[in-house]
Amino acid sequence: MKIKGYLGHIKVNDKGEVIEKVSVDEKLADILKYNIEKGNQEAKELGFSKMNGFAMMGSKKSLAFMKGEAILVETSKADWQELFVHYVYLKGWLALGIVLLILSIALYYMALATAYLDYFAPLPRLFVPTLILIISLIMIPSSKTRFAYRL
Repeated sequence: MKIKGYLGHIKVNDKGEVIEKVSVDEKLADILKYNIEKGNQEAKELGFSKMNGFAMMGSKKSLAFMKGEAILVETSKADWQELFVHYVYLKGWLALGIVLLILSIALYYMALATAYLDYFAPLPRLFVPTLILIISLIMIPSSKTRFAYRL
């Protein structure tokens, strides 16, 4: 991973079983499983269906858990904004939305300022960039997940 201060990560399923473990000892996996169970129990007591995530801050190492993935970082080197973006945005949707937006702007430029798209009738040469623009403007905001995480 490209997160500053990254030491390892653990992925768990909804039952709390470890799916993937990278550079993390078994003791930390047990602590994570206990905290997930306890957090879900407390969330149900408060009237929520489940807990979305938590962060445990330590003097040397910190752990952030959201979306079934716990990331272990060095506290002094960690960039919490970068970690927040890692959890909150679907990077594929965001990147594709930005690429489509750039493509739409390029097609508008070609349709209006150059002669490259003159072989189209006036309506279709503006229809395609408008359709791509609408799709990109839907994809960019929808790249944010439905949970608003706070650390």
